[in-house]
Amino acid sequence: MVHGRNRERAEKVAREIGAVGVALGSLSTDEGAASVHEQAVAALGGPIEILVNNAGGSETDSTTRPPLDISIEEWLGNYNGNTLSSVRMVLHAVPAMVEAKWGRVIQISSAVALQPNNLGSDYSGAKAALNNFTVSLAGSLHASGVTINTVTPGVIMMDSLLDWGRSQYGNPDMTVEEVTNRMAADKIFDLPPAGRLGSPDDIAVVVATLASPRSGFVTGSNYRVDGGQVRAVL
Repeated sequence: MVHGRNRERAEKVAREIGAVGVALGSLSTDEGAASVHEQAVAALGGPIEILVNNAGGSETDSTTRPPLDISIEEWLGNYNGNTLSSVRMVLHAVPAMVEAKWGRVIQISSAVALQPNNLGSDYSGAKAALNNFTVSLAGSLHASGVTINTVTPGVIMMDSLLDWGRSQYGNPDMTVEEVTNRMAADKIFDLPPAGRLGSPDDIAVVVATLASPRSGFVTGSNYRVDGGQVRAVL
């Protein structure tokens, strides 16, 4: 089951992964989240068993500005879009998981939640709040059969970033490696110890593992899929 706000994109993903359908709506409101949940349950023919909260991102350019240049409205918008969107879906889906004594919730966070930079503190703060909520939720569901975990990506080479790089450097035929190396040379980002940027497949492998029946003894954990970007011993 694929959720999205754009039918064409959501249906394309659904076809690619063999999903049973799509649920359209915004998770930024209580009503929108309720509608998405209802659509998902109807398409699945029963309760949601595995919930991957991947909605988020910043809808303004606040990620390029220091804290003193970010408005309260932008703070609230990022908190709503990156924290409360996941909270809403958890409130709808997890009670049925608890009743069934089985379920998986996987929250997609960001490396800046653990290692914030000097820009975009509203976004990194919202993702940090999501991490906190996830740990609290996992601890509260003692012996329920429901696991709650976080996956923390570093910089991922999405199609949108690749397209931006090709446009920025005036060459529509640049490879992923060429775009990555130019961006690193221009200090748009630092390459992590892995020597490359991540791909969606890198994230998918970890998410699929956490969603499987074999992950029943893993909960309240945060898996960094960042090529070594975040330097920490925890």
